[in-house]
Amino acid sequence: MIEILLATVFAQQEEPRVPTWKQDVHEIILSNCMPCHSSGGAGAFHLLRYEDVAGRASFIVELTRNGVMPPWTVDDSGLPVHHKRSISKEEIETIQRWIDAGKPEGDGAEIAICGGGLVIPDATGHTNPDTPWIIPAESAARWHKGIRDKRTFVLPVNNPNPMKVTSLKCSTTAPRAVQMVCFVFDHQGRARMFDGWDPDEPGYEMMGDIGWVPSGAHGKIGPGSGVVSLPHGFHWEVPPNIDVVAETHFRPTGKIEQLSLSVDLFEDAIEGSRAVQEIVSMIRRIVIEADDDAFVATEHLDIPIAVDVIGITPRAGAECSGMNISSTNSEGTKQLLLSYSDWDPHYGETVFFTKPFRLMKGDTITSAWNFNNSDSNPRNPFVPAQFIDLARKTGVANFVLHVAPVQVEQASDLYEWNLSMLRKRQRAVQ
Repeated sequence: MIEILLATVFAQQEEPRVPTWKQDVHEIILSNCMPCHSSGGAGAFHLLRYEDVAGRASFIVELTRNGVMPPWTVDDSGLPVHHKRSISKEEIETIQRWIDAGKPEGDGAEIAICGGGLVIPDATGHTNPDTPWIIPAESAARWHKGIRDKRTFVLPVNNPNPMKVTSLKCSTTAPRAVQMVCFVFDHQGRARMFDGWDPDEPGYEMMGDIGWVPSGAHGKIGPGSGVVSLPHGFHWEVPPNIDVVAETHFRPTGKIEQLSLSVDLFEDAIEGSRAVQEIVSMIRRIVIEADDDAFVATEHLDIPIAVDVIGITPRAGAECSGMNISSTNSEGTKQLLLSYSDWDPHYGETVFFTKPFRLMKGDTITSAWNFNNSDSNPRNPFVPAQFIDLARKTGVANFVLHVAPVQVEQASDLYEWNLSMLRKRQRAVQ
């Protein structure tokens, strides 16, 4: 009799609780899906209510098991990064068990969706809402040439005083059409000059580089990632009266979209906060034969001073299939910093490391980009495959390292070195 009772107790202990929407699944969806699949998000549908998720539950499990959702293309082999979008195997299995149990809604109140409260930005820049850029409903032939899916806009900030910007937030009137936005702070009025070439149209049809400063030097966002936030203790130094230059990539959604943008700037620098600069690793030009599916370009840079790397912005077109950047110290020890084995430019936003990585003077950073210029590359804009010869002053493919000098007094030395390297590549015959 005792044995029977014990067996019954153990069986009850091992019996897993049936997941319900209100107690289990709702929280998983809110944590992993809400940034995109909510009002104003980039997702094609909402995933907030029971009815939203129950009707797509099997589809959600399939996409998450295959690693398609949540969208995240950074390999785990590099340094740990902030805000990694991932859903655990345990969470996926919880959703599957919920489906198998008949998708019970459960008892109790639903999780309240609370906003973070009203946060007043320290400065704001925006395009003219009265003259939005019109995104057509359908693609035309020119959209498949790899050169006409972007528009650069100038957002005047009119800040009267210098700023120590610690984060920025981008909002758009067409979140489902916008795929990526790269930012540069322009204090020389260069972008305004470009914008003035065609006063009847908002923005201009060029890259967002400003001189030798590459687009993305001040962050880059992808779908569902509208905020660029520097790690605690770091800031960008911004002079008065700057413009935020926004190189915006978009795609037709089946209906005409009116595109306007705004960017909020925030100052939350602590005492002793360190100014962030950039080191640009790049390939200025690529020449690739048609059907070459294994073209590799590399670059090596010897770091001139000790710096702390807080994050990296990757940049390459869809003809690129993978990329990585690593460091090697004086003792020959190699550290992989960031890697993409399946590069997708639409999800190549700025990533910040969970803790700064220090590069010492004389350390070498090595960057490698893999290109697949063949029909086997599903993202190749040059279809059918054709000979390509692409060049860009600030790099047709690059990594922008966001760094802070260990010795503050060496900031100008780092700036001059980075500028000299950009000019040197421009003069080099490739």
